[in-house]
Amino acid sequence: MISRLLGAAVAGALLVAGAPAGAVDEAVRGLQGLRRVGVDITFSPAHPGVPVEDVQGRMEEILRAALPQAPALDPRSVDRLRLTVAVRALSTSELRGFYLPFSGVYGVGVVRLAVERMVTLTGIVAPVRAVVWQAERATKAAWRGSADEILGIAEDLTEDFVEDYRRALGR
Repeated sequence: MISRLLGAAVAGALLVAGAPAGAVDEAVRGLQGLRRVGVDITFSPAHPGVPVEDVQGRMEEILRAALPQAPALDPRSVDRLRLTVAVRALSTSELRGFYLPFSGVYGVGVVRLAVERMVTLTGIVAPVRAVVWQAERATKAAWRGSADEILGIAEDLTEDFVEDYRRALGR
């Protein structure tokens, strides 16, 4: 299962055993009240086989299909659903540390989906942006198959977000 991490606003919170039925666990509390969200996608470095438009289209399709049990898409929303793809091409020589003939190239890195919201903190005058939900998955595929793996992971993470959003709504 994908590791779930929480940002600054709810870091370190754990689900308390024996919580009342219907209570929302801390892992999804930051999603409560989220009604609209804009989608941002960042590749670092760029991946030649994965157009940003394809990833964004697939994510938006999943979110639209889940309505009304997913936040509405609004590019002007201050709340952001941010996908970060950090996958590099590495040769097996780089991974192994020495050269062997017939070495291949692999796409190795992380795909992370996070929800960033504006939050108000005690003692700070203006609202600040905080990660309130986050999930990530490592990718390690042959370079020629890494584009499909990145797209698959982006879809899986978006579906995980929708599932946690439903839990935040109590559905």
